[in-house]
Amino acid sequence: MHELPIVDKRTVLADFASFNRFGITLEAALEVAEAAERSRDFTDQLPGGVTVGLSSGTTGTRGVFLVSESESRLWAGILLGQLVSPVSLRVMARRPLRVALFLRANSNLYETLDSNRVAFSWHDLTQPVGDHLAALAGTDVLVAPASVLRRIADLDERERRAIRPLQVISVAETLDPEDETVIAAAFGRRVEQIYQATEGLLAVSCPAGRLHLNEGHVHVEPEWIDHRRFHPIVTDVNRTTQFVVRHRLDDVLLAAPGPCPCARPGRSIAAVLGRADDVLHLRASASSGSDDLVPVYPDVLRHTVALAGDLGDYRIEQHGEEWHLAVTSATPVTALARVSVETARLAERLRALPPVVVPMPWPTEAPDAKRRRIRRVS
Repeated sequence: MHELPIVDKRTVLADFASFNRFGITLEAALEVAEAAERSRDFTDQLPGGVTVGLSSGTTGTRGVFLVSESESRLWAGILLGQLVSPVSLRVMARRPLRVALFLRANSNLYETLDSNRVAFSWHDLTQPVGDHLAALAGTDVLVAPASVLRRIADLDERERRAIRPLQVISVAETLDPEDETVIAAAFGRRVEQIYQATEGLLAVSCPAGRLHLNEGHVHVEPEWIDHRRFHPIVTDVNRTTQFVVRHRLDDVLLAAPGPCPCARPGRSIAAVLGRADDVLHLRASASSGSDDLVPVYPDVLRHTVALAGDLGDYRIEQHGEEWHLAVTSATPVTALARVSVETARLAERLRALPPVVVPMPWPTEAPDAKRRRIRRVS
């Protein structure tokens, strides 16, 4: 395997058709995926029963993944096998386990979880979180980005009285220790984690709280940056629709020190670095009937920016009602126009007033600082 070249996301996107067995072009995949993002209907497939999905680009470049129906079923089996707790298993023996997933986008991949043993529901983060609260009553497994879990945890006790999950799982964002403490106290449950990327299911947390790489199903080579931090190089021989062979991720993983107290073999990690962005806020529109600020979660905003086209790298800072934007590749005027259009569309779905998007120079960043593309300054 070491004789094969290491590729990254940019390499795959540049020659997309060569990295999947159907010869599907990037343009064809994006046409289906972006139409789904705008319509919010994620059921369409490419010829051959292939599902296409988009990552939100936590590391700057949006990924595109392809999976077949059989690969989706395998993913669902691996995920449930590693994640379902003993108490949830006992529930599954009596009735379907109710799983609620909060994410920016749904996928046929996620819907594979729905079966006679699992009742799966997706909750769209481009809609106000409050719209979903009533549907969460009786949820057994609550899966959401850390910022969304924190928002639900911060609700008044009466508002979340019916939300009593058996498992609480954080995805898509870095789980801050302070948030973890608040969320665990609110639900009376340990907060578990999933590390999922375009390249597949990469890690799941254990009872001791560490993320364990999914080395039973994917091969991970560490490309060391120093004695604890590394880029993962991923190979998944089970993926045959889209070839994942020595894919180098932009994510930086922090290796956990020493063996894990849970006694599981294999490598464990303490954190996924580079996914820490802020939640921004918009003022509620008159149609919302509320005076509350409306949160815009990082995963949702990252994809909104991606829909604006190729802007290169970017930084967004919120200063009150203004969102300051810096980009590397597009002209500032073009970037402002595109981002303004897409954020206005997002604000409409959230029943909020659109932000005023203004240009800013590229901010000065310390070389050793954690990269944050989205910051709330005031």
